[in-house]
Amino acid sequence: MNKVITTIRMKKNGEKMKRIFVVFVALLCASLAYGQITTTKVAPKTEQVDNTPYDSTQNFLGKDVYKYIGQELYLKGEVKSLREYSYKHFLLDYTKEGFINKENIYKCTDNYTSNYDELAGKYFKVLNVIKHPKVEDNEYLYGKIFFLKLKEKSSGDIIYYEYWCDLDASFPFIVVGFFQKQKKYLVGKEFIISEGLLKNLCDIETGNPITTKGQIWRCIDLTINEKYYSLSLVIQNSLSEKVTISYDSVIGKWGKPRAYTLIEASNYRKKFGNENFDRILQRKVRIGMSKEMCRLSWGNPENINETITSGEKIEQWIYPENYLYFNNGILTAIQQE
Repeated sequence: MNKVITTIRMKKNGEKMKRIFVVFVALLCASLAYGQITTTKVAPKTEQVDNTPYDSTQNFLGKDVYKYIGQELYLKGEVKSLREYSYKHFLLDYTKEGFINKENIYKCTDNYTSNYDELAGKYFKVLNVIKHPKVEDNEYLYGKIFFLKLKEKSSGDIIYYEYWCDLDASFPFIVVGFFQKQKKYLVGKEFIISEGLLKNLCDIETGNPITTKGQIWRCIDLTINEKYYSLSLVIQNSLSEKVTISYDSVIGKWGKPRAYTLIEASNYRKKFGNENFDRILQRKVRIGMSKEMCRLSWGNPENINETITSGEKIEQWIYPENYLYFNNGILTAIQQE
């Protein structure tokens, strides 16, 4: 009997020890797993591509570079003094280092640029947009660089243009769709022109100085200005005088003095008063003007310094030869160097 009881006890103790051992092993494994260094795979960032159609309201698209696909581009000319070094970034193979490999530059000259005379005025179709091949290695350096795969219309040549999405001024093309849409919109419109834009201009046909005061100008064409090779409006007044003004000045780009449609001019006269708007057209400012008036008159300042105290905000606007001081948005002082 005692032998049986002893056997049962031993069996129970064995099962208990077995359970303790299992728990011990589980805790040990958990401890080891907790202390083990692991690597977690992270999915790459999903690229957000704007798939809305190109609406032809902008020539330079910045980060919306993929909207160029299918568009036709016109390579505009350049002023004579810059032609020798004008056309850069045209490559035969986008995977190679273009500017240290002369053989990879399309129609290369001794200056490591493409031949101006062979490219100026040509039309290209955008077949594709390609990321820089090194973007995965260094997005900071290469994330803003793309390649437009182009087909030159007359020769059928396939080349690649290195496109920087943050360098508007270096983009040498005019999108044909953009040009056509803007021409349709602008021709026939009438404008009041800031005197700063018309200063020292002469009639493009006679060469005579133009009459500026009190004139309404009508857009009769959209063209490339042969002097600066910029997109420009040909405008004519009631005296049949004709001049060209930059397209950028019509849309107020760069914050410069600009042209106003008759509707815009009428609205500003109601908002600011006739006297203030006349001063804006003359590129003048005076004490009591708002920041908006001063910006329309002189354009954007080079820099703005702010001082905020209890109940007021003081701003100093810095221009090349002048300083404007605003207190809570109103011009209170003008300083000349």
